[in-house]
Amino acid sequence: MTEWSVLAHKVHRHITEEKLLTRGERLLVALSGGRDSVALLYLLHELAPAWDWHLVAGHVNHGLRPGADSRESALCRHIAHDLEIPLREDKLTIPPSGNLEQTAREMRYDLLESWAKEEDCTAVITGHHMDDQAETILYRILKGSGFHGLQGIHPARGTIRRPLLRVSRQEIDAYCLTRGLLYAEDQSNKDESFTRNRIRYTILPYLKKNGFHAISDHLVKLAESASLAYRVLKSYLREDLDRLFSPYPGGWNLNLDRWRTLGTDRQRALLKEFFSQEDDIAHVSRETLDQLAGFLQEADKGRVFQVDNQYRVVVESDHALLTTGVDTGKKTLWKPKTSVAWTSWITLDWKKGQIPESWETNPSEAYFADDLIHIKVYIRRWKAGDRLEPMGKGKHLVSDLLKDARIPALIRPYYPVVTDGENILWIPGVRRSVHYSVPSGAASCIKLTCTLQKETYELIEKKSDH
Repeated sequence: MTEWSVLAHKVHRHITEEKLLTRGERLLVALSGGRDSVALLYLLHELAPAWDWHLVAGHVNHGLRPGADSRESALCRHIAHDLEIPLREDKLTIPPSGNLEQTAREMRYDLLESWAKEEDCTAVITGHHMDDQAETILYRILKGSGFHGLQGIHPARGTIRRPLLRVSRQEIDAYCLTRGLLYAEDQSNKDESFTRNRIRYTILPYLKKNGFHAISDHLVKLAESASLAYRVLKSYLREDLDRLFSPYPGGWNLNLDRWRTLGTDRQRALLKEFFSQEDDIAHVSRETLDQLAGFLQEADKGRVFQVDNQYRVVVESDHALLTTGVDTGKKTLWKPKTSVAWTSWITLDWKKGQIPESWETNPSEAYFADDLIHIKVYIRRWKAGDRLEPMGKGKHLVSDLLKDARIPALIRPYYPVVTDGENILWIPGVRRSVHYSVPSGAASCIKLTCTLQKETYELIEKKSDH
């Protein structure tokens, strides 16, 4: 085995201690052409024979700096050729609107992970190092981050692995210098109009010159301590959450009797942890969590709390329903054989069904031809002018059908309809249309059902402020 460099030994120890990677893996290494990513690729190339790794480099051209981007791409090709490593590369087209830096980052990671799947790689390796970690922690402190944010950059999350988090920028500089490695300098990284660059080039150097020589090391240790404490806290919180919350179609059921025996601080911590685990909900502010904790402690049956555009909490007698209902202001694709909780008071189910023995009218069930599985079916909120063509003649206004069915006025504006994009196929719990009727002699069909929680939405009408 070729003798490793001092830095390669350090990275090897970190990977072993943190169990970041295993022998025999195929690894996609993010290669920008900058110093950190170049050092990362050469370090992994050093370690690869002993670990039996198979490396693939991935270079993403953001297309934001035409001259510099093309030079960096050429450099990456040269490095991959020099190391005899396959290279995947592509150029992004980034929309000009919104947060350009955030959009570029998301698109870059999406592309890297797609390459990893195509190349049968088990991990995507990035070059974040100790100074990046220190800058992240200080930035989050200045932004008022909570305990969760103080963990900083995670060494492993999903398929992403970061084996250089215990390596300083100074060590990377020395490694590149002693090995004569070529790398590109991104001049935009020195633009101090960006907060992160001001932290890197002004704030941290000032602190180091004025008595805080080990500030970067101390910030990294703070992140490690916060991460350890959070993992321990999380294990206790998850035990509580498992006792308090139980899943039901389209959301969660919270046991209010148990919930109300807990202290306020514990309730807030539990809500924070609950929402941090939900992938389909955006960040919930501290103010919202405090308001929700107070609401759950005092609210009586039928009261409603709107967390955001999608998430709603409805109080029952001894429990509360936290529904992950879809955004009723948009058209939502309904995938075959799935269940959708439109709100806390209506759940829709799609099943493969048998031909019923009788076709007695039941508005909570609707049978359709098997052809329905081959088209796009949507759920959306009904709108003024919508008409449904029922069995028989003519078309009826959806608004009239909802009134006739005695749907409470308060929730009527949010009521869903099922469509194929052009025609309304079904008003759940009210009426189905003539479209996609089950043909005579069919052996099977599609069965759509809805569950209406009438008691809940009647209470909403009487008591809700919404």
